[in-house]
Amino acid sequence: MASVTFQIPSEVRKILAKYPKIKWDKLVADTLWNYARKVRLMDKIAAKSKLSNDDIDELNKTIKARLWKHYKNVS
Repeated sequence: MASVTFQIPSEVRKILAKYPKIKWDKLVADTLWNYARKVRLMDKIAAKSKLSNDDIDELNKTIKARLWKHYKNVS
């Protein structure tokens, strides 16, 4: 298994140190694996898509406009 090093804020480090029985390395590895699976699935779905970047931009604008219209009147 590969080894990865990264930085965490000192506040987080204090919390981790407070719970030494928790296998933090396993928790991080499991979390990364779950996220990686989601990204891989997203890539597979996107590879089959026939939408162009312009199509995606237009769809994005339409969705945001409709959400804005809906929620501005809710409050």
